[in-house]
Amino acid sequence: MDDVSLIERGFDELPAEVALLNEHGDIVYTNRSWRTFAAANGYVGDVSSIGENYLDVCDAASEDEEVAGVVSDGIRSILRGEQDLFTAEYPCHSPSVFRWFMLRAVPFDTRKHGQFALVVHLDITDRRLAELQVNEKNQHLALLVNVLSTELRQPLTSAIEAAKRLVSADGKDAVALSEALSRIDTIVKRSIGLVTQTNSLELEAVEFRECTMQAWHDLDEEREASFRIVGDGTLSADRHLFGLLLGSLLTNSVQRSSFPGYPTEIIVGSTDSGFYVDDDGPRPSAEERAATKPDQLLGVDYESMQLSVARRIVDLHGWTFEVSDSELGGARFEVDGVEWL
Repeated sequence: MDDVSLIERGFDELPAEVALLNEHGDIVYTNRSWRTFAAANGYVGDVSSIGENYLDVCDAASEDEEVAGVVSDGIRSILRGEQDLFTAEYPCHSPSVFRWFMLRAVPFDTRKHGQFALVVHLDITDRRLAELQVNEKNQHLALLVNVLSTELRQPLTSAIEAAKRLVSADGKDAVALSEALSRIDTIVKRSIGLVTQTNSLELEAVEFRECTMQAWHDLDEEREASFRIVGDGTLSADRHLFGLLLGSLLTNSVQRSSFPGYPTEIIVGSTDSGFYVDDDGPRPSAEERAATKPDQLLGVDYESMQLSVARRIVDLHGWTFEVSDSELGGARFEVDGVEWL
């Protein structure tokens, strides 16, 4: 057995997809795992991919997948001798399976044939799924802490003030204390249920304008913003969670619109399939855009906790959540997929 066939046999035994690229990015060799993966996933053409230009494929895909452009630039830097290692992680989902891979590219120099790049694709799905599970648990715990700390502040204050006045045995104060403590008990139970029973919703008909106005009045923030509601209607939602969702979005807009130099104007409006919150604060940041995505794997963003709470409630209802530029000059936080009654 010669050296070449021995090396090829060794690559064929690797449980990873391997390709060797020449100085132009053309694929000159692939191993058995590469060919097996291509055949199993309906690749059209020669499953070995030999003769295909890896860089051209990445460049073409970069219009839809940003990571493809990053990979293309990284491999080019390897071929130019500018770096000794390039790595990137990317999703490669099929219609029936979620998958993630890590790409590793290293230079491969030969005296006779020149510079090559060895590209290896490693399946890291198990690790990514584990990260997702840990991240989801962290989000649940952070959500519980945030709900309890923000929603309990006002009723606890009311309870303490009413308790002080009970010295005079005023019956109205006793009623106020009872109602405040009852609300605390409800919030605690529902918040814990939100964490432990993710599919348990009590859907009912909720008046959009009424609930929005109540959420605005309940804000525990100094409100100097101009506020108005556009549209009306009745939607199917869990009343408590929907109020918490609106409160989180409004609190976020008030806080982000309070930067020096920014006026404060907030509009809540309905659409044919949902609703939105517009503000005239700064344009949405990368962190805010990331906080609205359900597939983040980097843990809880405590700087965007209000949006994390909002996204969680949106997910529980089966709705979608997006952030974009607002016509007011700031950010628009939009919920879609709502059932209007």
